[in-house]
Amino acid sequence: MANDTLVTSLLYEGEGVELDFKREPYRFMQASDDDKSELLKDILAFANAWRRSDAYILIGVEEVKGARSRVIGIADLLDDAALQQFVNSKTNRPVTFSYRSLSYEAKQIAVIHIPVQQRPLYLKKDYGRVRANTVYVRRGSATAIADLDEVSTMGAMHQPERRPVLDISFADPTTRRLLSKRRSAKSLILQAPPRSEIPDYVIQRSPFEFGMRSANSSYYRELVKYTSVLRAVSPFYFAISNSGGTTGTDVRVEIRCGKQAGKLLAIDQHDFPTTPRAEYNSLDFSQRVHMPRTYDVTATDTGDTWVVEGRADKVQPKATFWFQDPVYLGSASDGVVTLDVTIYCDELEQPHTDKLLIEFAAEHRKVNLDDVLELEHERFVSSAEHQRLLRQLNEDES
Repeated sequence: MANDTLVTSLLYEGEGVELDFKREPYRFMQASDDDKSELLKDILAFANAWRRSDAYILIGVEEVKGARSRVIGIADLLDDAALQQFVNSKTNRPVTFSYRSLSYEAKQIAVIHIPVQQRPLYLKKDYGRVRANTVYVRRGSATAIADLDEVSTMGAMHQPERRPVLDISFADPTTRRLLSKRRSAKSLILQAPPRSEIPDYVIQRSPFEFGMRSANSSYYRELVKYTSVLRAVSPFYFAISNSGGTTGTDVRVEIRCGKQAGKLLAIDQHDFPTTPRAEYNSLDFSQRVHMPRTYDVTATDTGDTWVVEGRADKVQPKATFWFQDPVYLGSASDGVVTLDVTIYCDELEQPHTDKLLIEFAAEHRKVNLDDVLELEHERFVSSAEHQRLLRQLNEDES
């Protein structure tokens, strides 16, 4: 699966059996059979090519011979699922490939990734300009038709075992959207007064008030701690995509990042502090302790390094596994933090390695208790809890 680092390296390479640049997008939606067959022929030619490593078609990039190719960008993007259905409904066996869009240099491009796989691949029936039972093959930067000797050699050669091709990205699990491998975040570092200078919380009762309310005397101190953590970190979610032809089982992701002399903070969902309560009611059963649950992402302090781990039982071919729990990361200084990723699974002889980047902008602010209360008010007004209470009030009034 392509990422920013890979695209950067490909821009400096020339076209050949493992790479092609397309300035304009393929005509596919509402296009003629002849137009759509150009995309079909290119995928088949790369899949049948004599090569040792994965092939890529970069769409929205203009080739510059002898220099770095130029990123132009495209407006029209295609859907991977629609392409999979289109191609694999016409071939003698399933073609392993993937189509992915990504933002690069503030422009939208697309990448078709075609791993090494079993050959030969061809159409069962004529389609557009592509003939049935004809093996198209990439030779250099051109497409040709393989002769009988080539085709027989393709079938006789030992092909590498099909395996999962795993890739990690930042993600939005709510919208099921993969994000880029480089994200930005802000950390507000609060310089709060020491706990000894923060007063107890006291309930202000009227002389005629009776009830079961009791004050949490440590509320203000808990709130300062909670707000300090909440403003210092941002949640980051991850997803694992499998563009290969086989299922990845017992997939484990390990993410390591240095503490940067104590300036980097990592907290998982299990250890993230809960919103403190100012008052308690002994008759409110909703306040009782719930059974603990298992989290699919954890963060561990190993001394000078944070280790974030996630597990997935299976990642199906052409599918994405979305981790439901985030890890919260924050930095006390400006700069780019590198997350070194290693992905293990039963079907991989060697683990897959990758990198994710986060660019932090840190602000330090000295605050008192009133400032913290104002920040908490801002958080509550924008929270889902506040919206739920407003809806409930509107329903009661109606």
